[in-house]
Amino acid sequence: MSSTADSESSVVSIRSDQDGRASGQRPWLEIALIFVVFFVAGGAPVPHLNETHYLAKAKQYWQPDWCAGDLFLESGKAHLTFYWTVGLLTKWFTLPTVAWIGRLTAWLALAIAWQRLSRTVTGLPFRGVLSAMLLVTLIDWTNFAGEWVVGGVEGKCFAYACVFWGLAALAEERWRTVWPCLGLAAAFHVLVGGWSVIAAAFVWLWQPRDNRPTLASMLPALLLGGVFALPGVVPALHLTQTVSPETVSQANQIYVFDRLPHHLSPLTLSGRELGRKALRFGLLLLGFAWLRFFCTRQTLCIQQPENPPLAPPCEGGGLDSSSFRPLDLLMRFAVATLVISVAGLAWELATWNHPAVAARILKYYVFRLADIAVPLATSLGVGWLTHRLLLRQSKWGVALLLLAVSLPTLHLLNISRTRFQTPCPPADRRLKDVAAFREACDWVRDHTPTDALFLVPRHAQSFKWYASRSDLVTWKDVPQSADALLTWRKRFFDVHKHYNEAGEYVSYGSLASQGTARIRELAEKYQFDYVLTNEYPPLLLPVVYTNDTYTIYSVSGKGAGD
Repeated sequence: MSSTADSESSVVSIRSDQDGRASGQRPWLEIALIFVVFFVAGGAPVPHLNETHYLAKAKQYWQPDWCAGDLFLESGKAHLTFYWTVGLLTKWFTLPTVAWIGRLTAWLALAIAWQRLSRTVTGLPFRGVLSAMLLVTLIDWTNFAGEWVVGGVEGKCFAYACVFWGLAALAEERWRTVWPCLGLAAAFHVLVGGWSVIAAAFVWLWQPRDNRPTLASMLPALLLGGVFALPGVVPALHLTQTVSPETVSQANQIYVFDRLPHHLSPLTLSGRELGRKALRFGLLLLGFAWLRFFCTRQTLCIQQPENPPLAPPCEGGGLDSSSFRPLDLLMRFAVATLVISVAGLAWELATWNHPAVAARILKYYVFRLADIAVPLATSLGVGWLTHRLLLRQSKWGVALLLLAVSLPTLHLLNISRTRFQTPCPPADRRLKDVAAFREACDWVRDHTPTDALFLVPRHAQSFKWYASRSDLVTWKDVPQSADALLTWRKRFFDVHKHYNEAGEYVSYGSLASQGTARIRELAEKYQFDYVLTNEYPPLLLPVVYTNDTYTIYSVSGKGAGD
């Protein structure tokens, strides 16, 4: 234990010295610049894809009469910490206002945590700005399972801020701080925090016994982290406690293979999509492997007359290995997440002919953390290596710096240009004529009963956001509780799918294209009051509202203004 204590104190001393050298700098200026990076990356018009999902659910949690009877909103509620923090604001502010308050708060939390993490790894001011730009770029370009950090507000954003704080502690080998931070992450998002705990435990096990704290010494911190995680763990467990095992099994398979294969079961994707994802993530892995090898080499090498191809030269001898230690630990964390992902792929292959068994594990988003951890370690590694090479006046350092600055800058400029040219909320991008859709929703909010139930287009996930009325079913709003998930699938496929003349199971072109008789049949079956659909082809139903793109029909006789 004495060697462990000496190791921990030496690392903390090194970090303190580095912080001291940078003490004349202003950390809040660096945080502000990182915040700007996150604002540019995630500042799309509201609502974002996830905001119609999470904020609407949070609002209904506090105001049960809002959109009462909506299947998705009244299904199991897994994110209580988010509801009791950001979601609480829906009691006093509109959804767009809450979205912006939540976004700004989340980006600030992420910026503070990222600045701390970057300073811990590099010991230098303002490297966090460059690494933040590189982080969001690499995540956008290379993700394998569709994971993200910066975007619309949800519990995951705050969870990753806690993970960044935990990783800063891990880089300093302050293990008694790591576990509470990751426990807080699990409170906001149980899977983000949970997988981070497993990856951090892998890093701890990777250390020599003499250089790591004992399990007994960490036990109080582990217990505290477990207590912090309970608000995330308990609601998640409750989602499947009141239904039969058969229902849970069916729901798992729907969730994994029907609804979210792009997140949960990559091997079931089309060859083209899987190949594209594997190629871009594979390129990231090559870059990560190169970076780890040469960061290690710059630390350990002595001056050599020749260098391998593509190797930065060992000019000026080796470096103190303690300066590489924090980055090395983060890279090991990234490797741990890759081990988890490889295990997930192996599980998917091993259970290929047993989907019920496969879904038991795949539903836990096995691949998500590597999407973040590998870009995280890579972006911080680029900053670390660039500085060391520039100190030696190496041409490799100049080249790496230019690449690390130019590519993220072009990416962020492209995001800004696209947003300026097409200022459409991400949640509405699959809708035809967003302005006309919002006009129709405004009319619904002002002229229909608050308890009205609407049949809407399958991608009209923002209908509740704008209209404050319940809808029967949409593709995005998939419940997480097992029984509601089965109901969702039955409704969605019944309403929006059919067998064509070739015997293929395909989607209808629109609700209006299904014809008056079928819409009446669906209304009788599901008891909705209105239909919002394309204005053409017209239906032989009472029209209560129309514009150039959309028409609203009454199927219950309530009419407008009732």
